[in-house]
Amino acid sequence: MLSNALILHYVLAVITLVIVFLKQRKDFIPMAFTLIALPFFSWGIIYYLQRSKHDATELPDWLLRKEAYEDVSLSLPDKSSETNMISLQDALILNTNQIKRKTLMNILKNDFLQQAPMLAAALKSEDNETSHYAATALQQAKTHLSKQLRHLERELEERPEDPQVIKSYLQILKQIMDMEFLDRRTQMKYAYTYLHALANLIDVDDRAETIYHVERIQMALSLDEYEHALQASDLFLHQHPTNETAYFEAMAVHYAMKNVKRVHEMIHLLRSSEVRLSPDGLNQLRFWI
Repeated sequence: MLSNALILHYVLAVITLVIVFLKQRKDFIPMAFTLIALPFFSWGIIYYLQRSKHDATELPDWLLRKEAYEDVSLSLPDKSSETNMISLQDALILNTNQIKRKTLMNILKNDFLQQAPMLAAALKSEDNETSHYAATALQQAKTHLSKQLRHLERELEERPEDPQVIKSYLQILKQIMDMEFLDRRTQMKYAYTYLHALANLIDVDDRAETIYHVERIQMALSLDEYEHALQASDLFLHQHPTNETAYFEAMAVHYAMKNVKRVHEMIHLLRSSEVRLSPDGLNQLRFWI
C-alpha cells in the first residue's frame, strides 16, 4: 500500500517537475529537492510557498485605490523627462530583477497613468514579478481611464462647446492610445474619435493653442486622411500666419500628398514673409530646401 503511494507520488512529482522546468526554471531545483526528500509532505510545503509568492506579487492597496486624475492639457514634450524615460526603460530591461522591481515600484508610486511606455517595457521583462506588477497596473489604468472617459462623454453631451471639457476629453483619449495594448480596430476607433475631438476644439475655440493644430494635422496624416490634413493645415496657417510651425506643417502635408510644387510654394511663402525663424526653424527650413 505504502509502496504504491510512493510510486504515485514520484510519478506526479516527475510530471510536475517537467512542467516547472518548461515554464519557470528558476524554481526547478528547490522544488525537485523538496519533492524527493519529503514524500507526501512536500506537496503542502510547495503549495504554501507558491501561495505566499503569489500574494507577494499583488499590487498594494494604495495603488489599486488611486482614482484621482488631473485634467492636464496637451503640452510640448519635455526633453529632460524624455531623457529620464529612456533611462528608466533601460533600467527595466537591462538590470537585475531586484533593480527592475525597485524601479517599477518607484514608477507606480507616482502617476503611473503617465508612464505607459515604461510599463510596456516592464511587461516584457523576463522577471515574472516585474511583469505581473506591470500587467496589473496597466489593467487598473485601463479601467480607470475608461471610467473617466465615460464621465467626460456625459459632460460633452451637456456642454459640447466647452473648450476645457474637450481638452480633458482629448487628454484621456491620448492616454488610452498611448497605452499601446489596444487591438488595431480599437486603436483606429480611438484615433478617429481623437481627430474629430481636435477638430471640434479648434472649431469652437479660435484661440486654441498651436499644439492642437499640430496634433490634428499629424493625426490626420497618420490615418491617411489627406484632405482633412490639408484643410487643417490651411486653417492653421490662416489663424496663425506669423507662426513658423504652421508653414512647416503645411509643407509636411503637401509632401505627404506628393505635391512637390506646393511644397516649394510654401517654402517661398515662408521666406518672403515677416516671420522670424527660431534656430530650430532655420534648421527645418534648411531641411526642406
